[in-house]
Amino acid sequence: MAIHTNADSKLFISPASVNVDTVNAMNDASAVAFFEGINDWVEVEELEDLGELGDTSEAITFTALNNARVRKLKGPRDAGTQTIVVGRDPLDDGQEAFIAAERTKFDFAIKIELADARTAGHSNSVLYYAGMVQGAPTNLGNVSNVVRRTFTVGINTAIFEVSSEELAAPTNTLEPSIAGVLDEGEVLTAIDGVWTGNPTFTYQWKADGANIPGATAKTHTIQAGDVGKSISVAVTGTNSAGAATAESAPTAEVPA
Repeated sequence: MAIHTNADSKLFISPASVNVDTVNAMNDASAVAFFEGINDWVEVEELEDLGELGDTSEAITFTALNNARVRKLKGPRDAGTQTIVVGRDPLDDGQEAFIAAERTKFDFAIKIELADARTAGHSNSVLYYAGMVQGAPTNLGNVSNVVRRTFTVGINTAIFEVSSEELAAPTNTLEPSIAGVLDEGEVLTAIDGVWTGNPTFTYQWKADGANIPGATAKTHTIQAGDVGKSISVAVTGTNSAGAATAESAPTAEVPA
């Protein structure tokens, strides 16, 4: 793996709290599967600095009288407190999710996607962990200062890394689904499901199995023409190695 800069790295938070005791009881593969199964990640924009994170063992020392030599042993492991600096944006959903998390006493799942793919045919490495957002102060500074926020996250699990690898075409492992109220005028949202291959997504909404013209966003507002029909959404995952499509189960018929 070649060296890389931190430019284009991305940060995400899940707004749903997690139980770190459950995560810490898992082996690495199970923990990665747990984090990869989260489908409500919210990206944090205007990142400036992601700080540092990762395990450091407490140093325990012992000195024997017979040789006066300090011997060092490894104690408990601490994954650290990550300091994240962003340019303050009160309209950014990711920053608002961090602020909301700081107001609680719970732990939240965090995802960091590094920009370390060697070629377009490789994935980026991804880091997962869960921690407690302990602070979210605003740095106002002087007249020339860009207003910033600093989020501090006390990490309460190991850091689980999914390393960069050569990409294969995406595979859907948990089919898409639909969230929302089934009524005319209401907004439905496509839930992507779970995929391998780190794809990007496009959407096609359907009524009774037929494509709804122009309905290609992640959300769909139920129209009069949808009444009496069941709604589904086809999600296509694409990466540099190819594409695959998976379709949600159809809803019940939209009531009149």
